[in-house]
Amino acid sequence: MTTVSNNRAPAPMDPHGLVHACRELHSAMDALDAYAADTLGIARNDLRCLNLLENGPVSAKAVASTLGLATGSVTALLDRLEAKDLIERKPHPTDRRGLLIHATPKVYRDLGPVYRRFAEKIVALARSYKKAEAEAAARHVSEIAKACRIAAEGLETASDNA
Repeated sequence: MTTVSNNRAPAPMDPHGLVHACRELHSAMDALDAYAADTLGIARNDLRCLNLLENGPVSAKAVASTLGLATGSVTALLDRLEAKDLIERKPHPTDRRGLLIHATPKVYRDLGPVYRRFAEKIVALARSYKKAEAEAAARHVSEIAKACRIAAEGLETASDNA
């Protein structure tokens, strides 16, 4: 795994280097996700599905919608994850025909250390800041994530209208 870093000066439209820093962050997060997927021996979309389960079970329909996959592709993805003992399909508690996708303990055992190292580095960095600086940094990162989501929604709308 290689990490790409570009030490060029920011472009004139990015006078403070924020766009450049965001691109570096994206590249680094992409490398981390590639490492996590390799750790489990799964594809990147499979990892994206597992990440959806971080806060609890979701439906196969939610997986399809979030990942932009057809139902047949989601079925194949879930079959792969189930074969590796990474997910379980369980009956939905209120929808007789529905299923919920649950992460198994293996996911947390195998992926936990990968993402924990990242989280520990972030926490150590945040501790080096004053409280107001750490709060501002968190707010800025959240705003950048929101800007990215808004741009992606615009791209979806543009491609829908094409």
